[in-house]
Amino acid sequence: MDMREPTISIIVPAYNVAPYIEAALESLASQTFPPHQVIIVDDGSEDDTRERVRAFPHPYPVELMATVNLGQGGARNLAITRASGDYVYFFDADDLLEPDFIESMHALVKSTDYPDIVFFSGVAFHDAGVEGLDLPRSYRRGFDGEYTRAADLLAAFERHGGGSCSPCLYLSRRTLWGERLKFKDDYHEDEEIFLPLIFSAKRYVVTDRVLFRRRIRLNSTMTMPKCMKHVRGLHRLLESLLALYRDPAHYSCRRHIRKRALQYIGQYMSACRKVRVPYDLSLLLALVVGFRNRSMCVKIAFHALSDTLRSAIKRLMGRGRACSP
Repeated sequence: MDMREPTISIIVPAYNVAPYIEAALESLASQTFPPHQVIIVDDGSEDDTRERVRAFPHPYPVELMATVNLGQGGARNLAITRASGDYVYFFDADDLLEPDFIESMHALVKSTDYPDIVFFSGVAFHDAGVEGLDLPRSYRRGFDGEYTRAADLLAAFERHGGGSCSPCLYLSRRTLWGERLKFKDDYHEDEEIFLPLIFSAKRYVVTDRVLFRRRIRLNSTMTMPKCMKHVRGLHRLLESLLALYRDPAHYSCRRHIRKRALQYIGQYMSACRKVRVPYDLSLLLALVVGFRNRSMCVKIAFHALSDTLRSAIKRLMGRGRACSP
């Protein structure tokens, strides 16, 4: 077993997060074990994010980068090219880490003989004014385990509901990333990269320990009104899932890939309606033909109905469930 200390590069994309960046950096500065490297990318901020980052008394090796607005995925890709650690961790500039995050990662990586990816748990906290937002998303993994097959890992995620795609909830080997594996543009880049990352790895460790705290706030990509970046990102995600489903190398994972596609087709069609753009009929046809799944056809047909008809069907289904024994 390799007992040398692993090194971790922490990558922090930052865009218009002046009210939050200092708290995020303080959670890095307060680590019980210092990071090997912190790379902060100011992604074309229009507020004083960059000035606050420069003024912060960083007690760890830090590299500050500035770029035109590339989006979160592009900023992460840029930082990966500068990372030197054995592992990379993607930390959003408005969130927080538990003080023993790095220490815990070091101990877990060494005790499990340097896996390719470590998945861990997080919890959400709300800024004032967003407590009532309906965001039914769990950041808990719900189990502990070690896996050498992607199909077994995905099955465990499915059983325990712990398959959050957030890059803030996993540590990954730096060598997994590069030209063949990088974040895409637009939103939903986290979901798009999740399965390709898993399929590029060979050994996985999961812990239900909470080491990350997600801030739920106004005007984040999660809470902002839907826009064309959401539509394009979901379109690209569905294309990616269909390509993975057709790839014979991932035959043992086809059911899990199909289930994710079923989850996101509704989100894509809903985003199109909210942005008032037509559905890409060629994409919908490709999904129907490619997946050959009755539930996919039903879901597409349902979302193609008018708002009035969808609401009526939901009410009828709700009454049916209420009346069932």
